[in-house]
Amino acid sequence: MKKKLIIIFIITNLSLTIIPGGIGEKNNPPKDMSYMFPMKNDALIPPDSERIRQSTITSPEPGFYETSEYMIGSIAVAGIFLESNGAIDPDTELWTPVEELNVQTEFAYALTQWWESQNPHAQVDMNIEWHTNIPTSYEPIIHQSAITDNTYEQLWVKEAMAYLGFSSGDWMQRVRSFINDLRQRKGTDWAFAVFIIDSTNDFATDTSTPGSFADNYNAYAYTGGPFCVVTYNNGQWGITNMHKVIAHETGHIFWATEEYNHQIEYSGYLNEKETEGSGCLMDTNALCLSDGTKKQIGWRDTDGDNILDIIDTNPNTDINAHIPDPTSEKTLTYEGIATVIPHPNTNPSPWDSGNDVTINIISQVKYNIDGGPWLNANPLDGTFDNAVEDFSFTIGPLSLGTHTITVRAVNSVGNTDTTPASDTVTIISGNTPPIKPNAPAGKTSGKINTEYSYSTSTTDPDGDDLYYLFDWGDETDSGWIGPHSSGEQVSAEHTWITKDDYQIKVKAKDEHSKESEWSDPLEVAMPKDKKYLPIGLIFAFGFDVDVKILQLEPGEDYVDLEVLSQPFYIWKNEVIARNPGEFIRLYNAKGLFSPSIPFCFGICDDWSIIG
Repeated sequence: MKKKLIIIFIITNLSLTIIPGGIGEKNNPPKDMSYMFPMKNDALIPPDSERIRQSTITSPEPGFYETSEYMIGSIAVAGIFLESNGAIDPDTELWTPVEELNVQTEFAYALTQWWESQNPHAQVDMNIEWHTNIPTSYEPIIHQSAITDNTYEQLWVKEAMAYLGFSSGDWMQRVRSFINDLRQRKGTDWAFAVFIIDSTNDFATDTSTPGSFADNYNAYAYTGGPFCVVTYNNGQWGITNMHKVIAHETGHIFWATEEYNHQIEYSGYLNEKETEGSGCLMDTNALCLSDGTKKQIGWRDTDGDNILDIIDTNPNTDINAHIPDPTSEKTLTYEGIATVIPHPNTNPSPWDSGNDVTINIISQVKYNIDGGPWLNANPLDGTFDNAVEDFSFTIGPLSLGTHTITVRAVNSVGNTDTTPASDTVTIISGNTPPIKPNAPAGKTSGKINTEYSYSTSTTDPDGDDLYYLFDWGDETDSGWIGPHSSGEQVSAEHTWITKDDYQIKVKAKDEHSKESEWSDPLEVAMPKDKKYLPIGLIFAFGFDVDVKILQLEPGEDYVDLEVLSQPFYIWKNEVIARNPGEFIRLYNAKGLFSPSIPFCFGICDDWSIIG
């Protein structure tokens, strides 16, 4: 369960379009309502109800339209003060720091003190984010409210949301995008907004509807969200009673119905009946909650275990069965998925999405072997903190025989899967793969079109006979060679036809076709042609000339030379000092030279390079 609930408040001076009455109400109330009658006909049907009905989700987590399904968990509230700028309507209202502080104090009492303290098992945690001085071209208080006409509400809400960075869609879509962003930023379960309309001057100058909209209404909410609207003076209620008004409208946000209209209404995620004439919050604005209101907002605990029914569910666990079964592997890795299961949504309201959603998350996944102690599985994404979690765990080495692995998920209220997943696997002896072979041994350089031999060996833990496959690095291989006894030295021959550098590697398989991994490679060079010519002969008179022979292959008639002193290179078949007057051959480049070529004087074009 997330930790915060955020509410957004917006203060403006514009009017709203006509919306039907609260849940179960068919007609609008007469305009001559009593000022002190509690918030009459203030529960409206969201104008985007058709979009809500058609919405679907693929996860048990609340979706775009599920922002206040029940009052359990954390809630983000955005309080938005709108400030008219006179661009279209006369600028008749001006928020002062004192007025804003009064509003914030009343909201804090209603939300973070009163609502949070009503049911400790609901773990209500309200987080209010304030937005002040949000400009609008309109003065909302001089127009009608959305209870009778939402024309002006659409205008100032769209302006406010555009200023806050949400300019796509109609006014309802913009607010929904805003509170979804708020919920994500604050990490809460739910979110809603409150638009607060300045009415200070209206209360002093408008004798017909003081402190109210032009249609004499002063507060309303869209049932189920996404926002509600209140005026500063709340009609005749006054600023000092705003906490009662906002507490009442918050009840509507979470599906509570009116309890004064002589109609028995059912509402909320649990489809619960109101307590008509309760004398409490949804009846007279008194700061108490009827049993009906509590259940409509989701506060029902049928089994008395202090976990409310909506979140008192059990998760589901699935694991992938081990294949093959039986197996000779003794160390096994399992993967699976854990999912929280939401309580069924039985909300009767036609504008509710009807989607089953939960604020629970997977907190743990545990497994045991043959009924032993429960051990922790690992979340594949690093943390168990979502409604759906992939997990894995590795067990073993297991003894020979049949074993049962049982897995169960645990959700954030501590409930476990009552039908754990399990897999039964049988461990048999034999057929362990061969050990990784030794790197091939043999020549590391040579000539093309010449056959070379390479050898290797390995052992099989089960003592099985082995077959070997040499990969020659030139897109050819030896094919499987064998069978050979475990530990026996094995050789294979190959001829390269293209001068290049190659990597030879080898792997083994046992008589049950269980293969080892590849050996480490052996680097082999078949040098490419070089066109170096000698530059002639010189005498060595009375001084030593040393030649370093880099490599002399057994049975071959060439040597690899390196520089004596720049720019000359020399061929010799041994390292000695030359006698005075004896011929030596000097070359202008390093390479492989034949010692069988006869002497020559001058430029010897008939000299060639081997390799």
